Amino acid sequence: MLLAACGGGGSPAKQSTAAPGKPATVTVKNFEFAPGRLTVARGTTVTWKFEDNVQHNVTASSNAKFKSKDIQTRSYSYTFNSAGSYNYYCSIHQYMKGSVTVR
Repeated sequence: MLLAACGGGGSPAKQSTAAPGKPATVTVKNFEFAPGRLTVARGTTVTWKFEDNVQHNVTASSNAKFKSKDIQTRSYSYTFNSAGSYNYYCSIHQYMKGSVTVR
């Protein structure tokens, strides 16, 4: 897995590609999703690890039905079984945005 800084607060989002057949991780820290853009294969489970001292969540913007609870220092996982582009954000801190592209 590759992790890179994300642009939640105005800096450019970095992209990462998960190795086929391997789970992927997005770190939620410093009010950012890292990586901000992730590409995975169908069937990949993505885990968001919450490392800030405040609550965050993961909420699908459209075309998917995933939403975590408001979480602090835990994790949330979702398996992407259909190809497409999935945008998401933190509904508590709406400037925090990310995307997962499934191939």
